[in-house]
Amino acid sequence: MLLSLAAVIAAGAVVAGGSVIAPKAAEKTLPAAVTNLPAGDASSICAPTPQLLKGVDGTDPQFAAGAKEISSNLRSIAVSDLAKRIPGSSFAKLDGSSERSLTKRIAEAEALEARGSDDDGQTGRTSKISTINDADDAQVYSLQPLGGLASEGSALRSYQAKDGDLAGLATATCQAPASNWRFTGLQTSTGSTSVMNLSNPTHTTAQISVRLRGPEGLIDTPTLQSIVLAPGESRALVLGGYAQNMDSVSAEVTSVGGKITASVQQAALRGLTPSGVDFVAPNASASNTQVIPGVWIDEKSNADALSKDDSSLVPQLHVSATGSSGAGYKVKVLGKDGEVAASFDDNLAVASNATDVQSLKQLAAGYYTIVVESDAPVTAAVRMVRGSNPKDSSDTAWAASSNVLAGTQAMPLPANGTGKFSLAAVDADSSVEATVVRKDGKLSKGRKLEINAGSSIVFDPKTVADDAQAVIFSTDANTYIGALTLSSERSIAWAAMPQANAGRDGIVVNIGG
Repeated sequence: MLLSLAAVIAAGAVVAGGSVIAPKAAEKTLPAAVTNLPAGDASSICAPTPQLLKGVDGTDPQFAAGAKEISSNLRSIAVSDLAKRIPGSSFAKLDGSSERSLTKRIAEAEALEARGSDDDGQTGRTSKISTINDADDAQVYSLQPLGGLASEGSALRSYQAKDGDLAGLATATCQAPASNWRFTGLQTSTGSTSVMNLSNPTHTTAQISVRLRGPEGLIDTPTLQSIVLAPGESRALVLGGYAQNMDSVSAEVTSVGGKITASVQQAALRGLTPSGVDFVAPNASASNTQVIPGVWIDEKSNADALSKDDSSLVPQLHVSATGSSGAGYKVKVLGKDGEVAASFDDNLAVASNATDVQSLKQLAAGYYTIVVESDAPVTAAVRMVRGSNPKDSSDTAWAASSNVLAGTQAMPLPANGTGKFSLAAVDADSSVEATVVRKDGKLSKGRKLEINAGSSIVFDPKTVADDAQAVIFSTDANTYIGALTLSSERSIAWAAMPQANAGRDGIVVNIGG
C-alpha cells in the first residue's frame, strides 16, 4: 500500500506513515501544544537491481540485464519487542502490488499493547531474517510498530555479477522517503554511466528539481527543474545527458509535495573491460564537517599495477561546495590508533558550487574514516577501487558522508560477499553495543565496543558467529558507521548504516477552553 499523504519521514531514516486530520479549533483557544502520535508502519524504499543502459529513446532510457549470471536479492531483519513478538513485515512494489509477506502481521489491537514480557512472564528478544530473490524493481519494505513504538529493523539490496558489462558487487540500504537528497562523486566521463532513479511511494504528486554541480560550477539543467512524479511512479535519469564527460559531479534533489527516494547506479568500462558497478549512497546534509566511515584502501602493489595505464584508477576523495562562496577545506584520516599522517596541500579549496577531487593513493592498505572540515558547507564521498591486473575486470565502491547513529538500529549483512562494519568517533569517545544476529534469528550476547575520539575501528560479525546475518547497534549518538563488503579479489561494495526508526513527529494542536 502506498505511503499516506501525511507520512512524516526524516531524511535517511525509516519512519512511520499515517493520515492525521486536525480537529477544528474551539472559539477560545489555549496556546498551541505539541502532541506525540503513535507510530505507524515504518517504510523504506529499496533501489532496483542495476541494469545496463542500452540507449535513450527520446528522454526514455532503455535498459537490459548487465550480465548472464546475476545474484540480486533483498535481505531484511525484523526485531521483536521484549515479549518476543516479531512485528509484521513485507516487501511490495511502489504501487502496493505484488506484496510478499515476510513475517505475519499482529492484530492491530494486540500490537498496540506495550508488553515487557511474554505470556509466561519471560523477557527476551528474537528476530526474523528474510532473504528474497526475483524482486528487481524498486521495492517498499514495511515494518509494523509494536506498543505504539516503531520496531527495529531494516532492509538491504545486494547485487553481484561475475560476468558482463556490470560485473562487480553492489549494496544499498533501503531508504525512507525524504524531501531532499544529495550525492557526491558521480561520474559521466568516457566509459562511465550514472543513472539516477527517482521513486514516489506516497499518495501525493511530487514536483522535483535536480541541480548538478561539476568542476566548473553549476550545470545548466532547465529540463530537470520541473519533473513531475505521480504517486507510485518511478523515473530514471541518465545524468550523462545533462553533464557530459565529467570526472566529478554532485547532485542535489529537492521534492515539493510527495516525499521521494533517490538512488544512483554508477558503472564503468575500460574499453571492453568492466571497471566497476555500485550504488552511490546519499550524503549526509551539507555542513562544515563531513565524516566518511568505511573507507578501504587496497595494497599499494595492486593500486600501482591497476593504475599504470590509467591514473584515474586510484582511490579518490570528492568534495562539492554547495554555495556560491565555495569552500576552503582540510582532510583528516582516522585509523584504529588515531589520526593517520597524510600529506595534502595546505590550501585545499573548491570553487563556487563546484566539485574537487583529491587522490588517496598515498594511504597504506587498510580501513579508514575520512573527515573533511571546511569553512563553508560541503558534501563529500570517497571512491574506492579494487583490482590489480588492468586486463581483468576491477570494481569500485562509493563511501558517502554519514550521520551519527542515534539510538538503536539493526542492519542485515549482504547475501553476497563478506560484510564488516567500520565505526568512527570524531570529537568525543564513543561506546557501542553490537549484538550479532544468527541465521535462525537468535541474538548473540552483545559485545561492547569502545572507540576513542579521533579514531576508527572495524567490527567483523563473523568473530562472534560464523552464521551472522545481521547486527543490532546501540550507540550513544557519537558514532558514525559504514558497512563495507568484499568478495573475491576484485569486488567491493559499501552501504550506509540506516538511521534508527522513529514514530511520527508531534503535531501542533489547539486545546479549547
